[in-house]
Amino acid sequence: MFHSTDPLYPFYTIFSFSSFLLPLIPLTWHLQAWNSGTCFYMIWASLIGLIDFINSILWAGTILDIAPVWCDFSTHVILAGTFAIPLSSLCIVRRLYLIASAKSALTRIEKRRAVIFDTTLCLIVPLVLTALQYIVQGHRYCIFEEIGCMPYVYRTLATQFLVTFPPILTGLVSAYYDIRCIISLFRHYQELKNLQTPVCENSFTMDRFIPVVIFAMLETCTTPIAVFALVMNVSAGLLPWISWDYVHADFSYIPATPSVIWRSNGIDEASLELQRWINSSCGILIFLFFGTTKEARQHYSKAFSNLRSQFRPKNSLGQASNER
Repeated sequence: MFHSTDPLYPFYTIFSFSSFLLPLIPLTWHLQAWNSGTCFYMIWASLIGLIDFINSILWAGTILDIAPVWCDFSTHVILAGTFAIPLSSLCIVRRLYLIASAKSALTRIEKRRAVIFDTTLCLIVPLVLTALQYIVQGHRYCIFEEIGCMPYVYRTLATQFLVTFPPILTGLVSAYYDIRCIISLFRHYQELKNLQTPVCENSFTMDRFIPVVIFAMLETCTTPIAVFALVMNVSAGLLPWISWDYVHADFSYIPATPSVIWRSNGIDEASLELQRWINSSCGILIFLFFGTTKEARQHYSKAFSNLRSQFRPKNSLGQASNER
């Protein structure tokens, strides 16, 4: 049994498990509503939370390569999630903008096109970008004590274009839709308010309006975070690209770094801590914005009522008896 040297253990383990579990709660009705961007965000955030949870347990106080198959799988998911979560955020804000700026509700064909667009952006593109990482992948993975196995890339200029630049580009496009979305939402809400129009079920009530606006504003932070990661990489020093064989010469070697080493380097500590906390907070954030609204509470109440009805005593006809 290994003893963790992380001062926040087991808080981070509980935090990452919450990030895994919470997004799965509102996933069902968002699937039914064809909110594909939101669903992809929830699935990817939940997967990242699960990986961080397992890693924080397996590598608490050790740097041994105790689960190589798991590391090969999880590091590829982490890489894909690095691209997929910002792209999913982009799809969410883009869908909100289309709804807010539309004069009428989206048709079934438009929703189907949106699902195809979101699937391409949130699933196919991240998988393609993950496959391209092999170009700059110097080792199968690396291990950091307390954090677990992480993707390892050879820090060259090509790495910045393949790893760091896509989230920056995604953040810029997302910021464009963020601004358009916020303007459309305020304009739409002001029109309803000035006309004193009764708000129908599909309109933007305050309960839906405020979380959407806050989420759109927070999504503008994608670009500064990605730029910060770029600065951290450049500050650590870029290595020269010599050849393909040179980059992959020690591909099977697994670098392992004790926590006392990576915590002694300010840049490494800031980069690793920022990465793991941001990754594990995605699931909790999406739940706070989309799993605590009035609509979500109605789903919870309905689910609780259905569950309670299963435990009511039944009469001779097999029907649940009403309590008096």
